[in-house]
Amino acid sequence: MRALIRFFVSNRILILFLFLESLSLFLVVKHNQFQRNSFLNSSNAMVGNIYAMSNSVSEYFGLGKVNQALAVENTDLKQRLYQLEEELRFLKQDSSYQGRKEMALQKKYSFVTAKVINASYNKHKNYLTLDKGAADGMKVEMGVVNDLGVVGIVSEVSEHFSVVLPILNPHSYINVKLKGENKSGSLIWDGRDSKTAILEEMPRYVKAAVGDTVVTSGYSSIFPEGIKVGTVKYLKQKNDDNYYIEVELFVDFSRLSYVDAMAFDNLEEQQELEAKNLKKMEGGKK
Repeated sequence: MRALIRFFVSNRILILFLFLESLSLFLVVKHNQFQRNSFLNSSNAMVGNIYAMSNSVSEYFGLGKVNQALAVENTDLKQRLYQLEEELRFLKQDSSYQGRKEMALQKKYSFVTAKVINASYNKHKNYLTLDKGAADGMKVEMGVVNDLGVVGIVSEVSEHFSVVLPILNPHSYINVKLKGENKSGSLIWDGRDSKTAILEEMPRYVKAAVGDTVVTSGYSSIFPEGIKVGTVKYLKQKNDDNYYIEVELFVDFSRLSYVDAMAFDNLEEQQELEAKNLKKMEGGKK
């Protein structure tokens, strides 16, 4: 209390000056129309600028929630799109309604939206870490995609996190084909360029040209048929019966944010059936 009194006493002249200055300004604004209008306009402009800055700051910090909401919405739309594409393929393959219905029910994929929280793309063995794990429905061997195309395959899962083996890893093998063709090959990465992968085992009788679109083949349970991977950047005929094809990837791995992990809902049933068939065939060998 003494310090406060001492402050007012030592600064009494300045405080008196500020008081009289404020009083003079108040009287001028109150009794003069022009000055009053000028003051109100200036104060309104100042308050408006403050509100604008406040809204800009609020919008900036709210972008994360907006992006997350958009990612979830995109996932839902993507899931519906894949299901419709599968049903359309079945319509072309089977003229029987019952047959189409049964095939459509067998090809359902569910999705989990996740955010990339750690990633590398310029190393020899790259990987991605996602903020979703087993508690969120993540499983090993789920395919990972984003709005542009194939990203990779889930390789490890903990309770709350997942690790993805992306295309940009020499241990990654993804079954792909040229759009419009039936013959599939393996997409691998040679470690040279983060924007380019190699399509192997593509025979020379397949019609291929620079600019052709490369998509997933659908011959595995990880990815449905037709998800975009990239375009043919360069090709030449090798000494054997295959092409050498370089694929320019659609996904920009340096700018990954949200991705979707997709799982074939009937995978366990398919694997059990294939295991029984393999066991039966091995048992029949002499």
